[in-house]
Order: sequence, then structure tokens, then C-alpha cells
Amino acid sequence: MRISRLEAAYSPGGVADIELPDALLSVRGRDGAIPGEMENVIFLNQVHGSEIIHNPESGASADGMILPRGQSSPGIRTADCLPVFMSSSFHTAAFHAGWRGLASGISYRMIKEFPNEPDFIVLGNCICGDCYQVGPDVREKVLRGLPEHMHPPGRLDLKRAALDQMTAAGLSEECTIFDVPECTVCRKDLFFSFRAEGTHLRNITWMKTKGL
Repeated sequence: MRISRLEAAYSPGGVADIELPDALLSVRGRDGAIPGEMENVIFLNQVHGSEIIHNPESGASADGMILPRGQSSPGIRTADCLPVFMSSSFHTAAFHAGWRGLASGISYRMIKEFPNEPDFIVLGNCICGDCYQVGPDVREKVLRGLPEHMHPPGRLDLKRAALDQMTAAGLSEECTIFDVPECTVCRKDLFFSFRAEGTHLRNITWMKTKGL
């Protein structure tokens, strides 16, 4: 599996647009989005679970969505959790993966429910494995049946756990993984972080396919 690190030119307020194959990933940190730029973006009422909805309306309660490609853009709000985006010739998808969602198997379930093999997957900004301190109960719930040696002692790497779940679900080795590497805690100058500052404000990420 090839993992490519995406380099982004962020504004001082955490705003960046990152080119992907036939798509654009928009990241909006502390400065937020400007009026009108999120038209046709679908956001869910995220509930830290594993439910995935096909072609939902905005505001539906779930943590994952699968959309017909070219109709609407999937968007995720986070403050340390992991936003994940997927794309194929016919569909796009996104899901919100915190420890509760991973413990419920949301990454595994998305691979099983996505209608065809994804061409690429994007792992967005989240808290990194060095910063995310968790208790043994959380590690056990998330890493049940997954390799533990990739996670620092007393910590959890959300991206590694999500990738391991997707691999266990049958993700092809041919799929390209794009990693947006900046940590929401290490770079709290750019991003909101619940762990670092207890904020209820959210970073916004969405993926728009070319032509929308």
C-alpha cells in the first residue's frame, strides 16, 4: 500500500486547498470557511458511532456517508478526530473516526459498504499518535484484533488504527493513501483542538470532485 504525504500551503489561520487526482481537498482551520464556499457540501450530525448512510441529506445523524460522484461533496467537522475521504470513478465517501467510531468499526464497515474499489483514500488532519494519550481500556477497545506495536505506549494513532481496520476489511494494496500530516495539537496555531484547549469549535474539511 503506497502512502503519499500531502504538503499543503496553509494560511496563518489554517486554510488550504490541496490538489488530489480529479478532486480538491479543502481544509478550513481557525479562520473557518468564507460565505458561499460550502454550497453543495453535505455535513452529517456526527454522533461518534459507526453508522454509514448512502446519499444522505445534510444533518442526518451518522458518522459516514457514501455519495454518487459529481452530485454533492462530502464534508466532515473535527477538533482532533480523524476525517477520512474516499473516491472512485462512481462514488465519493467520507467518515468521522474518533476512538469511539473506530472501536465500533467504522473504517471496517466503510470498506465493506463502499460500492466499488476506491482509487484513493485521504487521511485528514487529526491528533497524532505521539500526542493522543489514552487509557488501556480505550486502546483495548480500538485495537482489538489489530497490531498494537505501531502505537506508542499509552497512546493511540488514529490513522494507523483506521488503516489497519480498512486493510482487515479487504482494502486493496493497489489503493493510494494520501496523508495530510499536520497534527491538530502540535499545530494549534492552525487548527482547533479539543484536547489542547477544550474548545467546541471545529475544523472543517471537504472533498470536491472536479466539475462541481
